[in-house]
Amino acid sequence: MAQTDGTIPSEPSAPRGQVIATFYYSNSEQGFDADGHRVDIADYRKMELYLLTEYRVTDDVTLTVTPSLRDVSVEGPDNDSSGLGYTDVGARYRFAHGDGWSLATQGTIRIPGDSRRDVLAQVGSTDTEYDLRLRGIYGFAIGADSGFVDLQGAYRLRDGDPPNEYHVDITAGYRPAPRLLLMAQSFNTFSDGRGEGIFDRYRYHNAQLSAVYEVAPGLSLQAGWVGTLGGKNALRERGAFGGVWVSF
Repeated sequence: MAQTDGTIPSEPSAPRGQVIATFYYSNSEQGFDADGHRVDIADYRKMELYLLTEYRVTDDVTLTVTPSLRDVSVEGPDNDSSGLGYTDVGARYRFAHGDGWSLATQGTIRIPGDSRRDVLAQVGSTDTEYDLRLRGIYGFAIGADSGFVDLQGAYRLRDGDPPNEYHVDITAGYRPAPRLLLMAQSFNTFSDGRGEGIFDRYRYHNAQLSAVYEVAPGLSLQAGWVGTLGGKNALRERGAFGGVWVSF
């Protein structure tokens, strides 16, 4: 589930890089069937660690790499999996910007870690993926406070049996104080039709609420809640996460 996404300012005096280490814990005792109704499923538990690293090469070009570790357990014998998850490697290009807004494209290749197809916990996570994304950011001020809205639309090509996917991601951030950032995020995934084999059509809508507090210059801590609000042929996850943000 996981998708904490930070934004590096583009001003020449701003830090050129940032690292966000985020730990997620979530579980699911229910899922959504093909009609979007809640149904009981085999208990599902997941722990993940993401290390998002971004470096701004120029004012318009940013390189990204995000390795991850995961531990997934599905109720039943021999259904556990732990080890290296996906590693995302990509680049973002800002092609237009103005007073408080910017538009960028981003391309990412997602390289799988553990590729055992005989483990239920690994279903759908064993093949390379390619993510093509358009991103728009708008910043605003409300009196002495500030905020931003980040809109992203993507198409993800997936090797193997799973279907390709459409992604619509929305982040709203608000700073009621200079050192405090509040964020609400919505991550929405839609399969592009059916896949091969066991893969049917699906969709799911995940939400994250979090607070990021700057404890020292260049160092912030994040804590939040994550959950699946709805979907079809999908898990209904609930969990929490925490992160450490470092800029340099």
